[in-house]
Amino acid sequence: MKKPRTYKPAEYFMKLLGVALVALAVIAGNAEAQIRKTSNKPKPKKVVRPVSHESKSEIAERVINISAVPAGAQPVAVVNAPQPDFLSGEANVTVNPKQPTIVRLGLAQNAVTIVEFPASDGIYYIHEGNPKLASVFQSPTKETDRSVTIYPGEGFVPSKDGATSAAISLQMRSGLVLILELVPVSELKKNAHRCVITYDRDAVVSARKIAGLAFNLGGESAGASPINSRAVSKLVGTAQVTELRSPDPPNSDNASITQAAFTDLPDTKRVSSKRAMTDSEISKTSNKRLADVLRDPRKHLGTWTPQLHGLELSLTRITDLDAENRLVIIGIRNSTTSNLRLVQGSPELQIQTLDKEGNSLLTSKLDIRYLETTAFEGLLLPGSTTFHALVYKAPTLGTNQKIRVVVAQSNAADAPISAALNGSK
Repeated sequence: MKKPRTYKPAEYFMKLLGVALVALAVIAGNAEAQIRKTSNKPKPKKVVRPVSHESKSEIAERVINISAVPAGAQPVAVVNAPQPDFLSGEANVTVNPKQPTIVRLGLAQNAVTIVEFPASDGIYYIHEGNPKLASVFQSPTKETDRSVTIYPGEGFVPSKDGATSAAISLQMRSGLVLILELVPVSELKKNAHRCVITYDRDAVVSARKIAGLAFNLGGESAGASPINSRAVSKLVGTAQVTELRSPDPPNSDNASITQAAFTDLPDTKRVSSKRAMTDSEISKTSNKRLADVLRDPRKHLGTWTPQLHGLELSLTRITDLDAENRLVIIGIRNSTTSNLRLVQGSPELQIQTLDKEGNSLLTSKLDIRYLETTAFEGLLLPGSTTFHALVYKAPTLGTNQKIRVVVAQSNAADAPISAALNGSK
């Protein structure tokens, strides 16, 4: 059996000393690492907070109840949403007469924009940048009205490059120039339904005097009509030769003109006149009569005819302007869901000669002396109604003759719709 090794006291002391030195070295290394780690941490900054004097109840009132937020709500809300650079809805614009004024208005399809001006000023001239994109209709009562209505064209729709925007320039009688920039929008809520423009007319005149510019354009009278108006009017020469037309064959495609709907009208409305009306008086009377019909079509128009190829007709009573001239207002309605365009020359008046059975024997064109219409280039929007004021020289009619209104649209030019003027004799 092997005996256990025994150490001498000196040898045993040296081993204990070695173990102690190793332990001290390990402890010293850990302490140094800990000191370096704590020295790298940033020292916390001292924040001085004011002492709140609010009670606990006041603090509790400011607690937000997060659970009340709907489950579908977005956690982040846009605070500063970009604002559109055009006006919409109801807008008011105040003009500085010393600075050029540009008004940007949103204009949507199937909508219009009404722009109103001060009662102390009137419109002298209207310049349409592109009537096919946006056009102006001025009320037939332009002598007293101080507003314009802007209609969008068929191609006035939003585009990425903004190429479909249009501008309309107006110069007032005071001399003030207004620029209306029209921006196509896709939503009706972005349409500028009404814009009221206000300014001091005297300030405008004073500023133009100082600048050496013309003022009080067209004279002091504000009753002169503007040159460019959506209500297109013209005097038609009376030197045209009456066009005779042969009777239509019974089986011809044009026989539909004799099968068109007719409407019976009340007796002629008589207006006494001691002398023949001048051209300006005819224009003024036609404007006033057309304005009355526009304000209340149901009151002035007769029964609507059944639709034919998307068109319906309704007529007013005939008005005797003087011993020779007669006036009638025609309403044309588009009963389809698409755009229709009247053929050139529609509506027209015809004298129709009938036989005893009521069949058409002969038709001849009746010259129109004055025409005023709300249809821009003959365009009828879906569901819309256009109005036409016709002034003609009353012919001498036989017992078997009638005056008819004939209207045709471009997609059915060979099948016009017509209505008879039964108060024309």
